[in-house]
Amino acid sequence: MAITTDQIRNLLGRPKGLLSDTITEYISMRTDEVNKVARTDLYLVDSTYAITSAEKENAIKYLVCVDCLVVLIDTLPSAFNKADDARFYDRRFQYQIEVFKKRAENALALISEKAGRAFAVKSTSTRIEPQ
Repeated sequence: MAITTDQIRNLLGRPKGLLSDTITEYISMRTDEVNKVARTDLYLVDSTYAITSAEKENAIKYLVCVDCLVVLIDTLPSAFNKADDARFYDRRFQYQIEVFKKRAENALALISEKAGRAFAVKSTSTRIEPQ
């Protein structure tokens, strides 16, 4: 399943002033980034612990949402006519960006080696206990 601009718009609550070309460009950039950091068969990862395409897509979506929110915050005054509307959306976008940043960091840690579960480790009975 490919990530679409509509999925990103839905995650962000369909904000005003966000262009489809901007979303598409961020999707392509973040897809390359996620594919570089994801664990692969290079390390002979067991299929039970391998990264799924759904986990990669989730990481890409969160990262693209953060990028789009940064764009919205930077271009916010031009999207609204009233200053009150701009202040309301600015607070909302600031809160959203914090949440999406945390989710993006967790998703990247999951697909990379940091928080990955690439190897199954069993206990051993060869340890010598202190006497």
